[in-house]
Amino acid sequence: MPIKLKFAEVTRSTSTTARQRSPRDVIVGGLNEQIALARATMRGETYVVERLVYKKGEKGKVTKSVAPRPWWFETDGKFFGELRFGNGLVDLSGKGLTAFECGGALSDVIAIFEKLRDAVAAGEFDEQIAQAREKATRKAAA
Repeated sequence: MPIKLKFAEVTRSTSTTARQRSPRDVIVGGLNEQIALARATMRGETYVVERLVYKKGEKGKVTKSVAPRPWWFETDGKFFGELRFGNGLVDLSGKGLTAFECGGALSDVIAIFEKLRDAVAAGEFDEQIAQAREKATRKAAA
C-alpha cells in the first residue's frame, strides 16, 4: 500500500538564518547606539562599543573596542541626521533625500533619534529599510 504524504512549501532554517536580526532590529540597535553616542558627546566623554572581529594570527573572532561613526553632522549652526543601514543611507523621504534637519543643539538630535527609533520599531519605515537593505545586498554581491 502506498504511503500518503502531505507536502508543504517550507524550508528548514539554518543556524545562520536563525541568528540573523531583522533589518528593523538592526536599525533600532543602531539608533540606540547613536543616542548613547550623542549623550556621551554632550558630556564630553568617549563612547565605544565592543565588536567581534577577525584578527590575523588569532584563532576565531576577538573582541575589539571601536568608536561608532556618528549618524549626524553640523552645518551652518544646524545639526542634520542620517539613517544608515550598513554603509548605505536610508532614504526616508522617498525622494532621494537622505539627510533630515534635527535642530540647533545636540539635544535636538537625541530627541529626533528617539522619535525615529520609536517609529522604526513600530514599522513605519519598513519599506524604506527594505530598499536600503536591497541596495546593500547588491553592493556586496557585485
